[in-house]
Amino acid sequence: MSEISAIGNTVVGSVKSASPVAPANPVEVAAPAVDTTGVTVSDRVEFSQEAQMLEKIQELPAVRQDRIDALKDAIAANTYLTEEKLNLAIDRMIDEVG
Repeated sequence: MSEISAIGNTVVGSVKSASPVAPANPVEVAAPAVDTTGVTVSDRVEFSQEAQMLEKIQELPAVRQDRIDALKDAIAANTYLTEEKLNLAIDRMIDEVG
């Protein structure tokens, strides 16, 4: 019989309890030797473009929820589209085409 779990995580077959396992080969880490030659050694860190972009995203201002709510209310009340806004949109479309 198969020991693959059935749908719904029902276990088929025997289940053994897991016990902590000690590592087979312990790893030993030594501190670097002290440089006695007088040469200054410095560390350097480079950030990926993705990390830099994430940092910029974190610096963006918070969402202006009050402004969002006001726009939603204006759209729901059918007061958002005004003659002035429509004329501005038409003028911009004409500029793009022309």
